[in-house]
Amino acid sequence: MQAVQSGTSEQQDYEAFDQHQSSAARLEFAEEARTLLEVARIGTLSTLASDGAASGFPSGSVVEYAPDDKGRPIFMLSSISPHTKHLRKDSRCSFTVLGPAFRDLADARVSLTGHASAMPQERQDAVKLMYKSKNPESFWADFGDFKPFYMEEVVAVHFNGGFGRAGRKVTPEEIMSTPADPLVPFASHVVQHMNEDHADSLIAMVKHFTGLTVDKAHLVALDRLGMDCVCIKDKGRMKCRLPYTRSVTTRGELRAVIVEMSKAAQVGKLSEGEAMQVTSEV
Repeated sequence: MQAVQSGTSEQQDYEAFDQHQSSAARLEFAEEARTLLEVARIGTLSTLASDGAASGFPSGSVVEYAPDDKGRPIFMLSSISPHTKHLRKDSRCSFTVLGPAFRDLADARVSLTGHASAMPQERQDAVKLMYKSKNPESFWADFGDFKPFYMEEVVAVHFNGGFGRAGRKVTPEEIMSTPADPLVPFASHVVQHMNEDHADSLIAMVKHFTGLTVDKAHLVALDRLGMDCVCIKDKGRMKCRLPYTRSVTTRGELRAVIVEMSKAAQVGKLSEGEAMQVTSEV
């Protein structure tokens, strides 16, 4: 990724920024949707109410989940919860998950539509272990009242990557055959480290690679092709994609490419040793 030269006016800077963002490398829609399902743990489960004045209407509940190896959600539901009763009578449902640090319609979300049913008894113990491995603080999953439900049959997927990436349908087959981004196991740690210790470096990288000067830059996610930041400029909020100079698949490769980008952005400001320190804990 080459540096973008700043224009002679703020309007030119914004135009250069928009041009940079339009061609910035991003995950394919199916991979981004699959990755979102892998990193999130909370979503909205909409079931069909089966009694009272709301009978037959959609009923939404915020629930925790764990994705299986194909991205399909598994829920631990209490027998006394309305959504559990709804699913026992009608398995049709939808499930919506929001992207990391979701704030408004510029942020990503994905909805799955399908059938969710109680897990067969012979599979419950193994599924519960998997669920707890992905949600280690969910001690209540061991309570006898909670049983696993599984959206094994997904009939439709709708992915919206935010402004400019909206309204994209991804097939269930694409979701189930596409692996999540390889950086998922350690991405959140790197995001936290960069925000806590190297906020100035993020601002410098936004300036160097997009041409836009911002007041703040907060890293919200990263993947094998680049980083997603939320930037503040003159009290306005905007998203910024920072592609790497090359794709990465391991933590070592990620460290190396961020070091290179930090050094390029800090030319004249940091020594090589100081630039290396930027990602010493990545």
